[in-house]
Amino acid sequence: MVASPAVDERPLPDAAALGLTDAQRAAFEALHLARGMIGRVVSEAKGEYRVWADGVELTAECTGKMFSRAAGRGELPAVGDQVALEPVDAQRAMVVALLPRTTAFTRRAAGHGAVEQVVAANIDVVFIVMGLDADFNLRRIERYLAVAWESGASPVVVLTKSDLVDDPEAKA
Repeated sequence: MVASPAVDERPLPDAAALGLTDAQRAAFEALHLARGMIGRVVSEAKGEYRVWADGVELTAECTGKMFSRAAGRGELPAVGDQVALEPVDAQRAMVVALLPRTTAFTRRAAGHGAVEQVVAANIDVVFIVMGLDADFNLRRIERYLAVAWESGASPVVVLTKSDLVDDPEAKA
């Protein structure tokens, strides 16, 4: 019997397995990066990104040039973005370009200005999950559907907790 590898020993998927489009591949090739690679942003915190690229997880940050050219946070990488990377070493890389997005979930950033913040990018399907119990709110579902359609993703509504209501079909 062969033991399955531990979670942290499994190879990570490469960018192509994570939904790289022809337009994104063409944009990457147009950069003509000598040591470049494509990665997918899996998390971001205070300008530091975790990116999956070539089957490994790297820590990355934007180049100063890319950061200074960004007119707002909407032009910086977000979770789900495909990015062009230049490796620094085996664990670190620099984000040199943001590849074209297929979809983008946005919201107004905190504060007084009307600055757009990209929450997630390149998402095809959004599952809107809501219980049919006391927390059921039709207007909330409508708002979430509007955000999903506006992003470019296809929404799917999932209603749960049907065992907690008397007539789930009527509520649905």
